[in-house]
Amino acid sequence: MRNPYEVLGVPQGAGMEQVNAAYRELLRKYQESNNQYMVDEINAAYDAIVMGGSSGGYSSQSDGADYSDIRAKINSGRLEDAQVILDGIPEYRRDAQWYYLKGTIQQKRGWLEEAANNFATASNLDPSNNTYKMAFNKVNNARSGGYKTERRQRERGGCSGCDMCTGLICADCCCECFGGDLIPCC
Repeated sequence: MRNPYEVLGVPQGAGMEQVNAAYRELLRKYQESNNQYMVDEINAAYDAIVMGGSSGGYSSQSDGADYSDIRAKINSGRLEDAQVILDGIPEYRRDAQWYYLKGTIQQKRGWLEEAANNFATASNLDPSNNTYKMAFNKVNNARSGGYKTERRQRERGGCSGCDMCTGLICADCCCECFGGDLIPCC
């Protein structure tokens, strides 16, 4: 990872006020242009500075977990690993970002109700963060879509029992049209 201070465009050892201002400005800029790669890099840099203090150590929660590692695991599809690390963070250290990442994992698993609850908590803890608000709105739209969500999952996961029955009925009708019978009646 690049130097997080470089990513945010602030001098090494900058105060949290300056870091927060740079973070929000860059995040707003890249969210508007839908550049998810830069948004992830900015989030990781911010996490590294916040979790590592101003020492420049770039990581360091005492339990060995940091948000940039969790983000990397989520982005690479290692949801179970990310979940284990997140759950290992004590409750008193769980901040808005923790709830956002928890919601992201749940959303990727299709657990939209739980994801919405965590995104709502993240938004309440940090109301000025547009990423959290956008995630909450996105998952709420998916939840209200009803069958559309199920349909998308079915397209990815193959056919269901209903699809097989429908296929057999269609095949039987075709056979009967040509004088055969695929499914004989009793």
